[in-house]
Amino acid sequence: MDNSLSFRAIDAALTRCMEAHPPEGLERRMHPDANTMAGLWAQMLVDRVDTVPRAGINPDVMAALERWRASE
Repeated sequence: MDNSLSFRAIDAALTRCMEAHPPEGLERRMHPDANTMAGLWAQMLVDRVDTVPRAGINPDVMAALERWRASE
């Protein structure tokens, strides 16, 4: 297993989740998994990093990513 996670993989998982569960209501509330992944996605975008070490990712974020990663 690769010890890092790419922005592309996080973006794909977040996109799958958002397509399956679009934001709702006037406040555009996201699905809990999308909300969980969005913080890491945004931080990587702001910091302009392509990969992050898996060991440094919050376990809740990793669990959400695993639920929405592509089937292989």
